[in-house]
Amino acid sequence: MVKGIHRVGIRINPVEQMNQNIELKGAVFIVAAFLWMLQERPSAMDAGDTRSALSAQSHAQAGGRTILFVDDDAVLYRAGTRRVLQQPRRHAANPVIAETRPWEVAIGYCTVYRDEASGLYQCWYQAYSGGNADDPTRRVVVCYATSKDGVNWKKPNLGLYDYNGERNTNIVLIGNGGRSVNYGASVLVDQFDPDKLRRYKMAYWDFVDVSGRQVPGLCVAFSADGIQWVKYSKAPLLQGAYGDPTQPPLSAESRYEPTTRPAISDVIDLMWDPGRERFVIYSKTWIDAPDGRRFWKRAIVRTESKDFIHWSVPQLIMVPDDDDPGQIHGASVFYLHGIYLCLLQRLDFGGFDRGGSGNMPAELASSRDGFHWHRPFRDKMFLPVTGKGDSFDAGCLWTSSTPIHLPEEIRFYYGAYPGWNSDLEKDSTGIGLATLQRDRFVAIEPQDDNAQVTLKPIELSTLNRLTVNADAAGGEVRVELLTAEGYRVADFTRERSIAITGDSLQHPVKWKGKTMANLAPGRYQLRVHLSNAKLFALTVER
Repeated sequence: MVKGIHRVGIRINPVEQMNQNIELKGAVFIVAAFLWMLQERPSAMDAGDTRSALSAQSHAQAGGRTILFVDDDAVLYRAGTRRVLQQPRRHAANPVIAETRPWEVAIGYCTVYRDEASGLYQCWYQAYSGGNADDPTRRVVVCYATSKDGVNWKKPNLGLYDYNGERNTNIVLIGNGGRSVNYGASVLVDQFDPDKLRRYKMAYWDFVDVSGRQVPGLCVAFSADGIQWVKYSKAPLLQGAYGDPTQPPLSAESRYEPTTRPAISDVIDLMWDPGRERFVIYSKTWIDAPDGRRFWKRAIVRTESKDFIHWSVPQLIMVPDDDDPGQIHGASVFYLHGIYLCLLQRLDFGGFDRGGSGNMPAELASSRDGFHWHRPFRDKMFLPVTGKGDSFDAGCLWTSSTPIHLPEEIRFYYGAYPGWNSDLEKDSTGIGLATLQRDRFVAIEPQDDNAQVTLKPIELSTLNRLTVNADAAGGEVRVELLTAEGYRVADFTRERSIAITGDSLQHPVKWKGKTMANLAPGRYQLRVHLSNAKLFALTVER
């Protein structure tokens, strides 16, 4: 993960007052955007250079390399093994953020960021009040909360926006007006942006009233502190499709959709891609039915930007195929140890006729480039719904692209509903927390008692230290070295390997009488022998 860059969602707007006449409105937007770009601020080249250095840092993995066994990218071959998906554990205090304010009839999408220097947690979350709001711009809002430990949260009275006359609110962003469904707000904290006013970046979905016509699409905002937000423009930077032609602007909606399909829709998952050095949004879209009807099932598109303002034509990257029982509602993507990992929101609905339970758990998917995805764990959800009656997370999970990486664990925050068709006036919703021991997404286990994993040749030197993330409480792990050609290295064989036992995130790999200082630098195969043990990751440290 790129240090200092995390996902977050919110809005911005140096151009707030636009003429209601659509032609004049468009002209004002163009002029204002041009003037805004001419202000004294670091050049795009400077910002790009900074992020290039940052991306290089992220690839270096702090001087080492960690291999996750989510896929076999680093594996030469495995023998006698099986790959087993692990599941995070829900926190006993869930929901860690619950409905407590009048504008929080329902709580959904969220982004959480932890400042490494201070340890302070910041959370931006979507709150829905619907028809209870006197002002339509308050129907769906972005709220703010902080925490010292990530479990106990405070909702500060900021006084930025009122709600039905109440000024003491924690609301930091309101809708544009019009249909006003400020959905999918996602935040990214970019501490390396030379422009301090833009270090907090938000992307979200909203409607804009243009001469009585509701135009939906992607909007963005910027902030220096994550609290005071400025919308860049009410006009969508990418026009989208809501997927419901029976609602305003009724059947005319299709005339206002982009000519290039597919379009983005009302789920925004934001990340920084260190491989391509781009801001990236993974968004919901719609695919057509076999009979040609539109808005049949939800799928995922990807769009990217160098400056957070100009976004590429959305590219379709994930669709529900014939093996999927339902739809793909969202894709929360983050980058870790050279892999793009995705919490895929699996919505159990059919097509037009719906059907299914309406539940939406999270499936773990992986990619090496962010475009082509592998889904080997369709039968077991990474983060399942609880299915426990009216529990806040009984039915639908809205995952986040910003897991928090701590020394011992990874924290996943998610918004949740009891079910797709919940009675939001009566049912409890909120933000939940689930934790996973560090890097333990997938385990390689013996099918019977013994197994081995041989890795592709990697560069080793006398300065290296090898550690394994493994649970060998009921058995042992041994590691041996082979040449790049596959010959065993004397003094570093299985027989001379010191058995690893117990359960640890960082078992040191050792041999009898020899250390890495005795090893000639070069490329080697690593072979891990498992006896009644689970292997989660292997790290080459410097």
